[in-house]
Order: sequence, then C-alpha cells, then structure tokens
Amino acid sequence: MTSLKRLLVCGGTGFLGRKICETAVAHGWDVTSLSRSGVGSFKGALPSWAEKVNFERFDIMQATASDIRPLVDSADAVVYSLGILLESNYYKTFVSSSNPFEGASKVVQKWNRNPLKHSIEDEVTYETMNRDLAIKMANEASMSDGVKPFVYVSAAGGFPLIPQAYFETKEQAEKAIAQLPSLRPIFLRPGFMFDPSRPMSMYMAQGLKTIGSVNSLLGGNAPVISLMALKPITTSVVAAAAVQALTDETVSGIIDRDSLVKLAAEASRST
Repeated sequence: MTSLKRLLVCGGTGFLGRKICETAVAHGWDVTSLSRSGVGSFKGALPSWAEKVNFERFDIMQATASDIRPLVDSADAVVYSLGILLESNYYKTFVSSSNPFEGASKVVQKWNRNPLKHSIEDEVTYETMNRDLAIKMANEASMSDGVKPFVYVSAAGGFPLIPQAYFETKEQAEKAIAQLPSLRPIFLRPGFMFDPSRPMSMYMAQGLKTIGSVNSLLGGNAPVISLMALKPITTSVVAAAAVQALTDETVSGIIDRDSLVKLAAEASRST
C-alpha cells in the first residue's frame, strides 16, 4: 500500500467524475477537479464533500503541455474520466431527463433545432475526447517525477446503437497509455453505469437487468447486447474501486467488472 495524498481528476464534475471526487474525499484525499464548468456545474448549495474539492475551470482541449504539467506535477495520482458515448449530446440530453418520455421529447426538440446553433459539444469526436486528450494527459503525467498512478475510465462490451468507434478509441487509448514510461496505468472497464442522481440511468439499468433475466431464461443468447452490458453497475462501486486501485500499488492494467466489485469491497473495509 502507499500513502498517496493529492488526486487530480480530469472531468471531476461529470457523471462518474463527481462520484470519484466524493469518494476520494471520504478516503482522505486532497482532490482537484478539472472541467470547463468548474464549480459552476453545481446547482444550488454545494454538497459538503464538494466544499473540500478544488474545482478548477480548465479547458483540456485547448490546454498546452505547459498548462498541464504543473497540475500533474502537483498531484500524486491522476484520473481521466472524460469521455463521450455518442458524437453528439443527444444521449446526454436523454439520460439527464427525469423519465423516458421527457427524454424523448427533449431529443426531438434538439433534433429539430437550427443546425447553425449547435453547441461545441456536438462537434467533439471519439478520437478527441476518448483517446487523444487522455493520451495527452497521460503523457504529461509520465514525464512527472516518480511512477504516477493513472486511471483511465474505459469501456466494456457492446451496446445497441453505440458505434464501434466508441469502443475502438477506448482500446486505442489503453494501448497508447500502457506504453508510456513511469506510469502505473489502470484501465477501468465498468460497462453501463447508473446513479440515483440521474433517474434516467436507473430506468435504463432496470431495463438491462430485465433483458438479462430474460436472456438467462433463453440460455444466455441475447442478441446484439453483450453480457457485460446486461450487468449494470453503480457509479458508487466504480468510484470506490478507482480510489482503491490508486491506493493499492499492486493494481494495474485492465480492471473488469468483477474486479471492480472486489476493489470496491476492499475500499469499504478501509474507510
């Protein structure tokens, strides 16, 4: 085990990033979050854990190596939790809704809007967000002093309507990061994640579990959807596993769903 203290989370205001920040704070880490929105992503009063996080407004897409280096140099470990599931924010619009009917309505409204008014998020590609920026951060971390743990939130299994490029860019990022010197790379492959903070994700997770139950009755031959996709996992488990993996210097490489659950259990015993 090691005595790491300072954690840098790229995408610390995102769906999983917030939970990683919260969990790291609970385990005694000094946490800094990087995101374009900074603390402004929170609506209303900050949760007590968030008051202990240093939320930096930082555009990683525009940042140079000289912008990034001081941040990774001041951290004992780095987490890259940025990523896009679709190369438009229709999915984000859908899952941030409170129920399927509201989500479908919002997507239709966005679909019919003026294309000249699309936000920059609609133009971000898999190659940029899932691969290139992750490698960019990992490269700077590898040139920092010592062997720095670097967690990359990857993906597992196939899922209907999700282009293969999503999974390919995740794999490409893994391979590139694994080859960098002076890093302890940790690749989380959680599959579909859900959290009460996003009611839509709860609906989707329940749907996948139902399909999984039917699949079992049919002998495990569900079409299109991978077995990993049929086993949703909470962000709390993934975040706890991430923090435990950072702390335990024997952990590296690909961490599948079963290993995530085991690491999360270890984290709960050490709290």
